[in-house]
Amino acid sequence: MNSVGDIMVKTVVTVKPEETLLQVQKVMLKHVISRLVVVGKGRKPIGIVTQKDIVRFLLSDASKRGIDEILVKEVMSKALVTVQPSVSVSKIAQTMLKKKISSLIVVDKGGVLAGIVTKVDVCSYYATKYVGKYQVREFMTKKSITIKPSQSIFLAASLMSEHNITRVIVVDDGKPVGILALSDLTMISPILKPVKLMMERKPVFVKGLIMPSNYISLLTARDVMTADPISVHENVDLAEAARLMTKHRFSGLPVVNDEGKLVGIITKSDVTRAVASIEPT
Repeated sequence: MNSVGDIMVKTVVTVKPEETLLQVQKVMLKHVISRLVVVGKGRKPIGIVTQKDIVRFLLSDASKRGIDEILVKEVMSKALVTVQPSVSVSKIAQTMLKKKISSLIVVDKGGVLAGIVTKVDVCSYYATKYVGKYQVREFMTKKSITIKPSQSIFLAASLMSEHNITRVIVVDDGKPVGILALSDLTMISPILKPVKLMMERKPVFVKGLIMPSNYISLLTARDVMTADPISVHENVDLAEAARLMTKHRFSGLPVVNDEGKLVGIITKSDVTRAVASIEPT
């Protein structure tokens, strides 16, 4: 049976608690990752900061500070769940589901950071080990959160925070036309502090375009979403869906029927449920 040590990422990108969200944003963009482990003395993990943490904090923070003024230690999650490399993959899948988290910090016997294992690693594991085991429809989430192309990005951010999800599907006439993910919002995180932007009257960059700060309230899902998303049919092999999510770094894929209508979403969490159901603890 495979263990955490077999699938974990050993080279972990870290951040210090005194660094700012602007620095975090730059590091996430550079390494194309959605979370950073916060370390203290001796590379011992003391927290984790994720895209979800950042969006949630910016939406609730009433101050007029910009992301260059907010420190990691204000935003990070301190209740770390750690694991040692010898634990089985099925066990960590079950822990992720039970704790409702997407990653586990791997430490050695001395508590020093040794790696990180995420639902991406679990998906990659499933994609290679369980081809032909299940179809997408057996584990997909049928009730997906959707918005229309013309609806506000602030509504999208609010829905993600309210439902504790990392993406919303943009639909038109019942068909998926885009996906708006936390990664999209994190890349434009200064916009989630509109008071600061309005006071400074600085232009902002959205999808490579320059926009006057007084226009940010008009931004819609269509302006920020990833258009023409990759979708999968409900009868596709779950391993193929897991492979696509891993390859393209997607957290979820719209699921469609024969008419191309949205019938659900398959996510990394759903694949993690499949792994947890297959192997004994």
